[in-house]
Amino acid sequence: MLKLSFDTLSRTASRQVPTNVIRSFSGSAYVFAKAAPKLKDGKKKAKQGFKNKGAESKTAKVKKGGMTHLKFKDAVRSLKFEKSATDFTQLNIKDISYGSLKSITSTVVKYNDYTEKALQDLDSFKKYQYHELFSKPVSMVSNNTLKLDEQFISKLESPSKDNRLCLLGEKGVGKSVLLSQAKALAISKYDKDVILLHLDHPQKLIEGSSDYIYNKRIEKYQQPMFTKRWIKKLRAANEEIFKKLPLTRDISFTAKKKEYNLKKGENTLYDFILYNHDFGKVAPTSAFTFLVEEIMHHSKEVPVLVSIDDFNALTSETLTKYRHTDFEPIHFTDFEMGSFILKLASGELSFAKGGVLLAESKDIAYGHTLPVGLGIEQYDPYYKQHQCDYEVANSLLQNGGVSSMTVENLTKDQCRELYNFWDATGVLRVREYPTNEDYKTSEQIADEQAARRSGEEEEKYVYDPEEQFEKLVQNNFTISSGNPGHLIKTTTLSY
Repeated sequence: MLKLSFDTLSRTASRQVPTNVIRSFSGSAYVFAKAAPKLKDGKKKAKQGFKNKGAESKTAKVKKGGMTHLKFKDAVRSLKFEKSATDFTQLNIKDISYGSLKSITSTVVKYNDYTEKALQDLDSFKKYQYHELFSKPVSMVSNNTLKLDEQFISKLESPSKDNRLCLLGEKGVGKSVLLSQAKALAISKYDKDVILLHLDHPQKLIEGSSDYIYNKRIEKYQQPMFTKRWIKKLRAANEEIFKKLPLTRDISFTAKKKEYNLKKGENTLYDFILYNHDFGKVAPTSAFTFLVEEIMHHSKEVPVLVSIDDFNALTSETLTKYRHTDFEPIHFTDFEMGSFILKLASGELSFAKGGVLLAESKDIAYGHTLPVGLGIEQYDPYYKQHQCDYEVANSLLQNGGVSSMTVENLTKDQCRELYNFWDATGVLRVREYPTNEDYKTSEQIADEQAARRSGEEEEKYVYDPEEQFEKLVQNNFTISSGNPGHLIKTTTLSY
């Protein structure tokens, strides 16, 4: 037993690690380390271990590339391509004016600075209208503008229920442009003393992209963010006229933890819109109702022009993407904004002075509600609701009904005037187009062969810019029948 124990101890001792390779633990490395610098208040400041890139890195600016994820049609609008467009101030383009409307007919006009800002604030200049080709938005005063003045602008002194007009016409004929011209003519006629209420995309009201909440007091759904954004546009476009309109009654509200007490006659309608944030509040409010009542009161002295583009977006699909608590689709008239729009279009809600101007869109699926409501079609009792909403169509027929105006294409002389303007601004490219041998007509080939047999010299082709310009006008007018949307598209393809 003793021998085994001795052997075991011997083997254990032979496997022990030598003392010269054993790691020694010591605190001297940090005991004698240099202390961190102290601040004035006695606190230590730890030195950051970031790499010092030098003084040049502090002033270096990050370069932003000119690329975008958008496609070209959207990119030119997002990147503000109009800033690099040709300046046409030397062309003496006249401003659109109500007083000189007849003298500027069949000419290209622009908008003055005040009108242009108001239209931009209201988003009247829609996408894909190619305004980016020019340094300032332009339009042509055509026979349609004169008809619009006769049927609508001249009647703004009458109640809005008696002055309701809907613009009809093919795609690209210029219905949205006429809406902009109507607002510009109203500003010119009344020297800026006119209230503009414009809705550019009613689709946003029904597409289901906004929040909504039920207001038990008015028994309607409210869309806070949609209403807030729309009111913000109205405030920017009507700032000057809203500052002239005093409140007709006192009102108190709280915004950003601050209480406001606006007084009758002292504060203005602009103050109410500026300080009141209840339009976007996710709770039932009465701010929108108060605003409409104030505008109705002031419409006795100031005309109110209501313009709604793509109006058939509401009539072609009256059931929205929103749902009731029982998961049934909500009708657009169950919304505060939707009910407000239909009341204006039907004349149930009327301003003392003003008018309601509607415009259809051919990009929206055809429905029978609007044609029946305008009296163009007869109502078929076998129509289903998604084909024709009888209640909406019947509302449009009330109070004398909504008049309609078909927008016509441009004449050849107006097309030539439009092409002259595009040529002067560098948008139109008038250049020589050599004829390919494969595309020659049989008459041209026969004439050339006859000339060779007779030994006559072939006539050399001489490029004539004026002749080529006239060919462009003639060919594009024949193809498009004077449709301005088609004309501008064919021009941009070669731009």
